[in-house]
Amino acid sequence: MDLSKVPAATPPPGLQTNFVDPPSLLGAVIASTVVIQLVTLPFIFARIYVNAYTRTLKIEDYCAYLAWAAFVVQTALTCLNSSRGMARHIWDVSLATLMGGSHLYNILFMFYSISGGFAKATVFLQFKRIFTHPKIRGPVYWVITISLIANALAYTCFLFLYIFTCWPREKIWNPTVPGNCMSWSVSLIAIGALNTFSDIEAFFVPMWALWQLRMEVRKKIGVFAVFAVGALAVAIGCLGMYYRVLILQRPDKTWLLTQTSIICMAELAIVLIVSCCPYLPRIYRRHKHNPHNQNSYKHPSSSNSRSNRFHSSTRTTDTIGSKRSLWRAREKLGISTIGSFSGERREEEEDWVRGDEFLTIAAIATEEEGEGEGDDPSRGVRESNCVCISETS
Repeated sequence: MDLSKVPAATPPPGLQTNFVDPPSLLGAVIASTVVIQLVTLPFIFARIYVNAYTRTLKIEDYCAYLAWAAFVVQTALTCLNSSRGMARHIWDVSLATLMGGSHLYNILFMFYSISGGFAKATVFLQFKRIFTHPKIRGPVYWVITISLIANALAYTCFLFLYIFTCWPREKIWNPTVPGNCMSWSVSLIAIGALNTFSDIEAFFVPMWALWQLRMEVRKKIGVFAVFAVGALAVAIGCLGMYYRVLILQRPDKTWLLTQTSIICMAELAIVLIVSCCPYLPRIYRRHKHNPHNQNSYKHPSSSNSRSNRFHSSTRTTDTIGSKRSLWRAREKLGISTIGSFSGERREEEEDWVRGDEFLTIAAIATEEEGEGEGDDPSRGVRESNCVCISETS
C-alpha cells in the first residue's frame, strides 16, 4: 500500500482530504521564526559584546550560548517539519508524512528540552550571582539554589524521556515495529507544566529578593523592570499549556502541534531575552560615561559628584579601602551583585576599575552613608545594589 496516498485521519463532515493545496500554517511558522530570531539576536549580541570587552565568560554565559544554539536548531527543525507537510490539518496529511514528521518532532522535543534547561539554568545562575553570596546562605540563596537544581534535574529527565520514548526508537515513527512506548500525552503535559511553573518562579524570585532590600518602593519597581520581561514568558507559558490540553482533547493534532511549536519558540525566546537583560545597562553606562576611553578617569576636582570623586583613582586597585568597606557591608547583608570579592583574583579587580559604574556607586554609598549609620553599615549598599543591580558581571 502506498502510504503517501493514505490520509492520517478521516476528515470532518463536509470536508475532503486535500493533498494538493491544503490550508497550511507554514507561512505563519516561517514568519514567526524570522521575527522571533530577529528580536532575540540583539540581546544575544549584547551578551557577547559584554563578554568581549570584559574578557570574562562565566558558567551562566556558557549556558546562555548553549541554550541559544539549541534554540536555533529547534526553530530550524520546526520550519523543516512544517515544510514537509506537518503544518496541515491532520486529514490533509498522509501516513507517510506523519511517520516522518513524528521522527522530526521527537528530535525537536529533545532540542527543546536542552534549550529550555540551559535557558532556565542561565536565569537562576544569574539570580544566584546577583542576590546571594556563597559565604552567607539565607532564604534567598536556598530558594534559588533549589530551583536551579530542580530545574536541571527535571529538564534532564525530560531529555532522556524523549530519547527513550519508544524502544526500539524506530517505533516512534513506525507503529508497526514491535516494541514498547511511553504515553506521549503524559510527557507533553508534564513538560508544559514544568515550563509554566519555572517561568512563574523565575518571575517572582527576583521580585521577592528585591522587596527585601531597604530602599524606596519607586526604586525597587525601577530595578524590577529589568526582570519584568519574564511576565511575558509566564503568559506565553500558560497559553502553551492551554494548547497542550487541546492537543489531547481534539483530533486535529498536527495543526495544534504546529501552533504549540510557535508558542514554544516565543516562550524560549523570552527566557533568553530575560537572561540577557542584565547586560544592557552595562553597555549603556559604558558608552554614556566614557564612550571613547573606558580606562580614563576624571580628576576629583573636576566635579563634586560622588562618582567623580571615586574615579580619582587610575587603573590600579587604589580603591581597596572602599572595597573592604563594601565587603564588610555585603558580608553582613549576604547579597552579592558584582561577582566574587576574592582578593587573589586579579582579573576581577581589573574588571572593577575597567568601568563598572555599580562599584563606583556602591563603594561610595557604603563609605559615606552605610558607615555613618552606625547600627546598620549595610544600608547604603542595600540601596546601591538596587540602583545598578542589573550590571552584575
